[in-house]
Amino acid sequence: MPSSFIAIVTSIPRISFCLLVITMLLVIFSGFRGWLFYERTPELRGLTWGQRLKLFWVGSHLDSVMVSRAILIMIVFLLLAPGSWIAPLRPVILTFSGALFFLVILFETAGVYFFRFYDFRPNYLVFEHGFDVEVLQTVRKAYPVTRIVLSATIGTALCLFMLRQLTPLDVSKSTIMVSGYPVLWDHLWMLFLLFLAGIASRGSLGRRPLNPSAGAVTTNRIANEIASSGVFNVLYEWNQQVKGNYQNLRSLIQTLPSNEATSRARRVLAAQGKLTDDSPNPLVRLVQGKESNKPLNVVLVVMESFTSRLVGALDGCPALTPELDRLASEGVLLETCYATGERTIQGLEALVSSFPPLPGVGVVRRPQARTGFTTLASLLKESGYSTLFLYGGQGIFDHMRAFYLGNGFDLFIEEKDFEEVEFKGAWGVSDEDLFRRADREFRRLTEIRQPFFATILTVSLHSPWEYPKGRFDPLPTDIQVPSGFEYEELNNFLYADYAIGRFIREARKAPYFDDTLFVFVGDHGVHLRGRELIPVDENRVLALFLAPKHLRPNRIRRVTSQLDIPPTVMGILGGTYRSPFFGSDILTQESDDGLAIMIYNKKRYGIISGPNLTIFSEAGKELAYERSSLQGPWNAVPLSPKQNEYSRDAIALLQAAEQLLKNSQYTTARQDTESDSTKGSV
Repeated sequence: MPSSFIAIVTSIPRISFCLLVITMLLVIFSGFRGWLFYERTPELRGLTWGQRLKLFWVGSHLDSVMVSRAILIMIVFLLLAPGSWIAPLRPVILTFSGALFFLVILFETAGVYFFRFYDFRPNYLVFEHGFDVEVLQTVRKAYPVTRIVLSATIGTALCLFMLRQLTPLDVSKSTIMVSGYPVLWDHLWMLFLLFLAGIASRGSLGRRPLNPSAGAVTTNRIANEIASSGVFNVLYEWNQQVKGNYQNLRSLIQTLPSNEATSRARRVLAAQGKLTDDSPNPLVRLVQGKESNKPLNVVLVVMESFTSRLVGALDGCPALTPELDRLASEGVLLETCYATGERTIQGLEALVSSFPPLPGVGVVRRPQARTGFTTLASLLKESGYSTLFLYGGQGIFDHMRAFYLGNGFDLFIEEKDFEEVEFKGAWGVSDEDLFRRADREFRRLTEIRQPFFATILTVSLHSPWEYPKGRFDPLPTDIQVPSGFEYEELNNFLYADYAIGRFIREARKAPYFDDTLFVFVGDHGVHLRGRELIPVDENRVLALFLAPKHLRPNRIRRVTSQLDIPPTVMGILGGTYRSPFFGSDILTQESDDGLAIMIYNKKRYGIISGPNLTIFSEAGKELAYERSSLQGPWNAVPLSPKQNEYSRDAIALLQAAEQLLKNSQYTTARQDTESDSTKGSV
């Protein structure tokens, strides 16, 4: 090393050591950001050079917040510690520095794999699912954990070697005499660094501290994700959870005055029945359906990751659903049904409760919804139905068992309740085992002439793509795998379809089949990636109603949502019931454009009605799009009065839902009563 450099480092050892640690951490963060940028270059080609530079600048800003917070304790210690302490504690200081290097490299390396799978930087998912047994098993099987840890270890060793070589942290020569007085330049510089680190740790000199939305630098979602910081996202989410905070709508979109939102929501939902005005829930309606002579059983099959992209009846390519395609020709198929979110619990809250997606975790995990939250089960139980939930995984996952048993389900069957299991993967028993148990339960209930409502949640179609072999011929290895998918994932999709076909073949032989409504719906799309702010078309899922003796085959093209499933089920069953649902009965509302509400990454809303799409960005802007056909591209257009109107309707519904959840009032009960005394006549 040059003698001048050594002289500088020797005269200011504390500040030199801290600056080198800070520089190395920032280089590590920037290096991984560059790695992600390189991997996703094809999706960033539309960016200007200015936007590309801004991506790295904003990213460095977020990184500096994390580095400043991590290094503050070291700065304070080196500033206050007497010189005689430094040499004996040098191994401790190096160990602390090494721990920082190791954790950052480990997190960023794992973050690359996280980004490849989820198309996001690490975020709230780390807390929602990071400690679930199924997720840990998936990580162990699907990701090179050993390689990631080894890379972090080697990287840490290299950083420590450089640190030891470049900054010996020798404080014996750090005092300089000027005119006979000691001038502690090292301490003065450390005070200045402490001041800068304190400011940088907040991230802003403005009224509000920096938050993850700072990463939204363009309308290209991939660019925004690369600009953001996974460490910042995770720590920010942890801080919100520690405080018990959840994002509210006001933090994401421009809301309406409370009274206006309620009145607008009532006006929109009044088309679904007569408002009762006798409940703490102002949206309860009395819905009068057709007369029903005999109650139909209902089997709602919520299918894990069942995207429309691979469904033959929905023009998927490759078409991997021969069984469901045959069933589609016998039932009512929704050609344009959108999931409300990208997580299973968001799909469940929509499909079982017709409740729209709110920021933060789904209502299944919210304490306000633990009991007294209306579901299809709670409504049908009032009419004498036996209600059961069947899940191949563990009921503790996403608090499902507690939520459903507290909200109308009599029985919750989970992984531990399966005795004869042919195949079990990381996420639970196979779909065949699940359907076999369901068939047994349905036959049992039919024998005692007990009408039933069952929700079945499948688990097989999930990474690491484990399923029983020998059930069908695997796809040829030279098949063209669609972007974002894996070869074994396609075979797994075939298996999920096979299991449904086998279930229905067995059900046709059973006494309950002719008097049962089967509903098959995907819980969410898959590989929700790409440069769009919201990959809308990836949220399109299969939705099929099957009751050959009661429903004529039909294909409905208008926009529909998972929210529409519960009221449509109730409409098919017939009779009169009190409804709090946010969706509409598809079979009686075929003339309008429909309405679909979806949330993406818990921070961005999309509203679809007919050929129109409105996206609410993090910056509070409304972006309007339209297209000429279902398969056509979305084209940016000025926001029209019509789009503005249905967007206001959607916002009003979301605000009403948020208020009902906050007050634990998503109920059909009458005012000042614990439960609704009026029984339905389904």
